[in-house]
Amino acid sequence: MLKLGEYHEDEAREVAKYLRDAGMKVDIRTFTDCWPDFYYYLEGHMTEMKDIIDNEEFEDHERYIAALRSVLSKGVTLENFGEMFQMELDPEVEEKRQRIRDIVEDNLPIEADLTEEELRIKKLDDFSTLMTDLTKISNGDSFVRRLLYCNNIRIGEDVGDRLDNPIVQILVDPEEVDENWTIRETTIFTFAPQAEIYIDEFSATLVDKLDEEFEEVYNEEFLKIEYMADIISNLMDFSSGKTEMEEFSKKCAFKIKDDGDILAIDGRSAAQDIARSLEKNGVIKVKGDIIKWKH
Repeated sequence: MLKLGEYHEDEAREVAKYLRDAGMKVDIRTFTDCWPDFYYYLEGHMTEMKDIIDNEEFEDHERYIAALRSVLSKGVTLENFGEMFQMELDPEVEEKRQRIRDIVEDNLPIEADLTEEELRIKKLDDFSTLMTDLTKISNGDSFVRRLLYCNNIRIGEDVGDRLDNPIVQILVDPEEVDENWTIRETTIFTFAPQAEIYIDEFSATLVDKLDEEFEEVYNEEFLKIEYMADIISNLMDFSSGKTEMEEFSKKCAFKIKDDGDILAIDGRSAAQDIARSLEKNGVIKVKGDIIKWKH
């Protein structure tokens, strides 16, 4: 079987549908996965941070606290906290997200006064600026949620003076901090259902039946299927009578030249698995080290 990748269960079902619609034999194997995330941060009262982090970063965090204070005073709820906080921090947040989508999907208005190269550079600059803004908004959201937890503040209750000089946690890169700083660490182990998707190697020959959208969305998986199809096609070109497994294996590796570039495909280590798939699909008969083609 040819492994295409690992996915969350919901996404695995979507991937499998593309493959089955093309007529491929698909195997989904579910399992529980676990991975750690590590977070390093400075912890202390906000006034203590002024002498530790740089001025620009300190001012950013002051803005986050000011936005938090504002939405709490407006009666924010648990349900709309994220939306209200982000809008308070940047009223143009939704427009910026849409702008990102337009750049990615190439839906921007035509600017006839710019050359193709100038337009490309402008898009990259705009994209970088927008992503910086949205990253700060996301960082701010995470920061104030940690602040609420550290200061035992529940949304909807009276805050009193707890935001005047709150305890804060500011994320840092442990490789870039002063050795005299006290760095805290939080490790989160997340367990979640995952799924591996496999296809029968011979099914790869149906690659041309895949929806075009599959190639766009799952390009790496598409290439795995396409190159396996190339291996099988190469084997079929040399198929006749009987052949030894060693020779069969050699035919699983070849190079494709394209205007000076070379694509090397090497399936020699998987030759026996490929042979089993071909035998299962009635293409060959394997007996020991001898392979007999059935056509």
